[in-house]
Amino acid sequence: MCIYERVAMMGIGFAAILGLINPSNILIRWSGLIGWGISAGWGLKLAMQHVDYQFNPSPFATCDLFVQFPSWAPLNQWIPWMFEATGDCSKVVWMFVNLSMPQWLVIIFAANLLALAIVMLGQVIPKRK
Repeated sequence: MCIYERVAMMGIGFAAILGLINPSNILIRWSGLIGWGISAGWGLKLAMQHVDYQFNPSPFATCDLFVQFPSWAPLNQWIPWMFEATGDCSKVVWMFVNLSMPQWLVIIFAANLLALAIVMLGQVIPKRK
């Protein structure tokens, strides 16, 4: 799960770079915003599922043993040190302020969606002159 969450976080970064290329171009700006929303929404879904794996362990609900990337982008083969799964999703291996890594990711992805909503609201509200 953490591998896919990492990809979602990188998606947010790539969406930001896309939007920064030419924010005055409406097509590029909205492509960046849509990419931000898709990445943050997908990341939130994954992080919530990961939290469930950690705090409601079940032998019937487990994460994949091997990561599944599309054949046109086998990230685990291209950059194995970053994208190869090595751990168990149900184990809590890192905590900060009494929250596990996936719990922090739920907060981070939800905050990204809230920030996105505010930014998108700013896109549709007419500017004062």
